[in-house]
Amino acid sequence: MNRLPFLSQTLHPQAAGPVRLPPGYRGGTGWMPRIGDIFPDFEARTTQGPIRFHAWAEGRWTVLFSQPGAFTPVCTTELGSLAEAIPELDRRGAQAIGLTPDPVADLTAWCADVAALFGSAVGFPMISDPDGAIAGACGMTHPKESPDVPIRMTLILDPALHVRMIFEYPVRIGRGTEEILRVLDALQARDRLEVATPADWQPGDLLLVPSAFSDEEADARFGAGGWRPLRRYLRVLAPPATAHRAAGAAATRLPRAR
Repeated sequence: MNRLPFLSQTLHPQAAGPVRLPPGYRGGTGWMPRIGDIFPDFEARTTQGPIRFHAWAEGRWTVLFSQPGAFTPVCTTELGSLAEAIPELDRRGAQAIGLTPDPVADLTAWCADVAALFGSAVGFPMISDPDGAIAGACGMTHPKESPDVPIRMTLILDPALHVRMIFEYPVRIGRGTEEILRVLDALQARDRLEVATPADWQPGDLLLVPSAFSDEEADARFGAGGWRPLRRYLRVLAPPATAHRAAGAAATRLPRAR
């Protein structure tokens, strides 16, 4: 895969590993991840040994999440929820990796305690970022919310390492694992089928014809009669026959055609 030239830039003297920001990402106010960016490469110590991030992440969908710290109440419930979701991530060809400012020994002990509490092993690595070098370089700290530790940022990266989705939560609000899984499904449907997804979409719901497609292009892509207009600007199509709604998921509400 052709990549931008990632040049070494050590942002803190005691960094866990150099964070390699492409030249275009560097600026006086620091880099913040944006949808479409290639996420920077870095080296770090984790609960599963040292990693080089690009080598570890490339080729699978990746859920990278930051947390304020180990052995804290909200983070513990999040980690338990994500550990329980590992089979669902595997089913989507995805993997998770977390980041906190704690030493590896503390993270290892915390993961063991989370497994005892929730009954699911934390089967993904947790990055140790004790000096905040990675969090600071990658926009995971917010001075007005939490100047000393990362906020709850979640980034979904595609197999080519592009940032595809960004969630941010304040320190005292736990993130939603089900929404992470839903967005993974939506992103993969978008890539596979060239569609858009409506509000509250779940697998098995109606899909949308992207506004960039003319009616003729929609016919060519989805087949004449494969979609129908509710309005000139609102065109729907049926999901693939293999798509199934998650148990208990509410259906997307769309107006009826008139």
